[in-house]
Amino acid sequence: MNPILLDMVWPALYVSQSLYKFWFLVFGTIILEAFVIRYFLKFSWTKSVIASSIGNSVSGFVGTFVMMWAMLFWDLLADNFVPYGTFGMINWIVTYILMCLGSVFLETLTIKIIYKEKIKRLFLPMMTGNFLSYAFIAIVMITATDKDPKKVRTEVLKYLPNKQYFVLLDNNKMQIDTSTINISYDKDNNQIKNKNSKGYKLHIPFKKQVKGSFQFEFKILGEKHGESIYEASKNFNFNDLKNEYKIILEQKNPNKALGWTQPIITDTLIFKRIVK
Repeated sequence: MNPILLDMVWPALYVSQSLYKFWFLVFGTIILEAFVIRYFLKFSWTKSVIASSIGNSVSGFVGTFVMMWAMLFWDLLADNFVPYGTFGMINWIVTYILMCLGSVFLETLTIKIIYKEKIKRLFLPMMTGNFLSYAFIAIVMITATDKDPKKVRTEVLKYLPNKQYFVLLDNNKMQIDTSTINISYDKDNNQIKNKNSKGYKLHIPFKKQVKGSFQFEFKILGEKHGESIYEASKNFNFNDLKNEYKIILEQKNPNKALGWTQPIITDTLIFKRIVK
């Protein structure tokens, strides 16, 4: 699979992966939407729960995956006319809205088929239920913590790249700050492996001239160690702890007709551990 396509669909991919990560919240959304359906449609509790359960199953386990790939076509368009393209804040908001509307459509259609209700009557309650459900999921995701109760101390290993200051292909500036790997230890001084990071997490912070823009990416050729890139950082997960890591800097093609479909590798960065 072409990794560039995965990068271009990243906002939708991130939303989908987050929903699957917090799959257990589906029980909360089913109950929440059951209340909304009963309030608006005056269904019985049994009928409301069944409608909510089936609707959420279709939109959550089938629709989310389908919409994730459908959003690729939107991202291809967004890269040409939306400010800061695919990875800008506007596209993030649009991605959430479109995926939420997609869920509303699928659930509305599902309930219409089961109970022979009119779409006009179903749309408002399903829109309300999905809005509340997405808000509920967002709150849980934001407040969730991965803190390990066994951890008593953390050792911070620092890494410095061989090049820190860049003038990007769009003439904007970017700076990479000192990167880190955090290693946690328990009370017996044994190393604790973070089950969520899949090994040692190299955290690369950076500063860019234009906030909200996405004109570059950090990668490792031929390997899939990286996580999603954020507004001011990128993380890589490694199985082995090393004193040196090689990472490439990939930039968006300044040719608007090519953009992220044909990015340009401009630098090979060597992150060396700073030994005290």
